[in-house]
Amino acid sequence: MHTSESRAPYEAGRFDAWPARVSSVLSRVLAGADSAGRIGLLGFSLGGYVAAAAAARDERVSALAVLYGGMPDKIAPQVKHLPPMIELHGEADRNVPLASGEQLVRLGKSVGAAAEIVRYPGKAHGFDFADNDPMTADAVSRVAGFFQARLRAA
Repeated sequence: MHTSESRAPYEAGRFDAWPARVSSVLSRVLAGADSAGRIGLLGFSLGGYVAAAAAARDERVSALAVLYGGMPDKIAPQVKHLPPMIELHGEADRNVPLASGEQLVRLGKSVGAAAEIVRYPGKAHGFDFADNDPMTADAVSRVAGFFQARLRAA
């Protein structure tokens, strides 16, 4: 599973099951006694694609944060809903092109979602993994602030 050529068939064969699994987890979380009834999804890379697809299919998702991800091409034409979202992406990402994140944000806006993209100049895929990089602190702060604003109990 080290090349995109070997990963693509693996992911394609399993992708539809992953957002469905996320929705089943949402049901359990939202049914919990300590649930506030609002839930956000956070996904990185492939997990960002899964989170975006799950949010498009499950209107119980109140907020979506994606880091260097997007929306699967085969799902995008079917999307009728997305929650408010933020997409963070390194401009030098060679694994998931910046255009994928930009397309996700355009898709969100096209279905009426509040959507923004934050671009990190010169940053590659996984830019937020370095504890000593100021961009890491910025990304964490933006995502935390986004969720705090969107998931606060009304």
